[in-house]
Amino acid sequence: MSTVTNVGTRRLVESRVAMVARDGVILRSVVHRMTDRETQPIALVRNPYGEPLTRNIPVVALLQAGFAVVIQDCRGTGDSDGEFVPFESEEADTGDAIGWCAELPFSNGRVVMYGLSYSGMVQLAAAVTAPAGLAGIIPVVTPADYQTGLAYRGGAAQMGQITGWYTMKTLQSLLYRAEHGEDVGDLLRRFRRHASDVWSSIGGGPLAEAPVLSEVLPTWDRWLREDIAGTYWPGVSYRDRRAGVAVPALHIGGWFDLFLGGTIDNFATLRASAADERARAGQRLVIGPWQHTDQSGTIGDLSFGAAASAAGVGLEGRIAGFARAAAADEEIPGAPVTLYVMGAGIWREEQEWPLARTRWTPWYLHADGVLAPDAPAGADGSTSYVHDPADPVPMRGGQSGIFAGGLDGGNEWTAGPRDQRPLDARDDVLRFVGAPLAEDVEVTGPVSVTLYAATSAQDTDFVARLIDVSPDGRALGVVDGIVRAKFRAGQDAARPVAPGEVVEYRIDLWATSWLFRAGHRIRIDIASSSYPNWDPNLGLLANNALVSPREGRRATQHVHHSAPYPSHVVLPVIPTAVP
Repeated sequence: MSTVTNVGTRRLVESRVAMVARDGVILRSVVHRMTDRETQPIALVRNPYGEPLTRNIPVVALLQAGFAVVIQDCRGTGDSDGEFVPFESEEADTGDAIGWCAELPFSNGRVVMYGLSYSGMVQLAAAVTAPAGLAGIIPVVTPADYQTGLAYRGGAAQMGQITGWYTMKTLQSLLYRAEHGEDVGDLLRRFRRHASDVWSSIGGGPLAEAPVLSEVLPTWDRWLREDIAGTYWPGVSYRDRRAGVAVPALHIGGWFDLFLGGTIDNFATLRASAADERARAGQRLVIGPWQHTDQSGTIGDLSFGAAASAAGVGLEGRIAGFARAAAADEEIPGAPVTLYVMGAGIWREEQEWPLARTRWTPWYLHADGVLAPDAPAGADGSTSYVHDPADPVPMRGGQSGIFAGGLDGGNEWTAGPRDQRPLDARDDVLRFVGAPLAEDVEVTGPVSVTLYAATSAQDTDFVARLIDVSPDGRALGVVDGIVRAKFRAGQDAARPVAPGEVVEYRIDLWATSWLFRAGHRIRIDIASSSYPNWDPNLGLLANNALVSPREGRRATQHVHHSAPYPSHVVLPVIPTAVP
């Protein structure tokens, strides 16, 4: 079935086309192409959300760049047949789709892929196998690993992100099954009860047993049971096979996207170790002041203005230019890195990541809530607080995958730089604040906190947040991160801590590009929860997701700041004059 639209003297054809996957399952696509070319490269998007989502796909720009655009529904979604199981069929299905696109009668055999989030993951899942015909990929807001970059961060379950995603996909799966003749009336009724109060629904028992979600999509249960890597996660992930990628890639991310760390990791890993020199030299990275689905430049409590938006940086033109060069085996245009410096109001091109001129500058935690460049001199010193998993610290912005919600009907759980002052009355957050800055300080690059701490619990979490305090008192969160004690050295195994033992923790805050203006103060907050971004640690060595919240235990935390235990943040300071 096709429709034809006249565009001036040209004709645009839109058609629905079926493809048979290697196991016989039929996957269906919508094809957009201009008929004034005998053959043309293909821009392929594989979509798991049951609709073309053309508002997020630069179809017009790609058509104008000479591509035919193929948007294929993933297995078990939209018009495609089969069963949707997250990730498990995507490497094979995407490889089949690339080969199929290369052989379409109007194709010149060259395929460039585009897509955000899940549609970015399918690109990397196939690209690691170096399929014939693939010329380039454009993964937008895409993690580097399914376990440590999507389901978990720092060992803690990304409860907010996976709950929202599984709730959406559960509804879509139920509607898909209903459309194919299955009676899902009871499940839909139960789903509506879950959706009416999601956080109460999943909080009534062990997280892995969330009502409806684990029944409709059993991987919910598996993701949460498999908090240790084991064989499942390596079996589905592309992380350790990225050296097989043999094509250029344009990585697009946001400073407040929940997959920022993975986007940067994908760029850096492929730039260093992709399969050949063209692929390594052809890696490009663009990061704006954006979240997962919003590239407007207005985020959290700030508006960075139209120049900070995707349109302001000419993102569609960059995508089209990259795709055109990749398909033609031409030199990839642009600098390796294009980033927006928040607070300075500028886009800047760079040659590497991290920036070669970075001055790695530690700021140390001191007694009485002081943060300073000088290391503590005393032999003793610590500050304590109590973490209660029944009353976790509520999140306020950050790199969130939650797109709506907050306490008392607000939106403070959604991504971005948000004022932290509403948390000032809580005594389970430690605040360490520097003196007013004598001059502007640009922080661009990876940020990490090294924390020396002890806990009374069998297991616990530590959350660190970098904050910009204005002269008027406003305290905007810039970037944050978490570490789960037993997974402080990775999720290949649980490594228990002894209650009362001082342990060194490294908290990866991923990265930022932020100008702290003269007169402002740099602040670091330390807590043990950020709800509902991450599941509150119940204080037990057992898998947190398999334990009822009613079994949670309070933990007394001691954060050390002394000469033997110099807790600190390392800031990537850029010695560049900024207007």
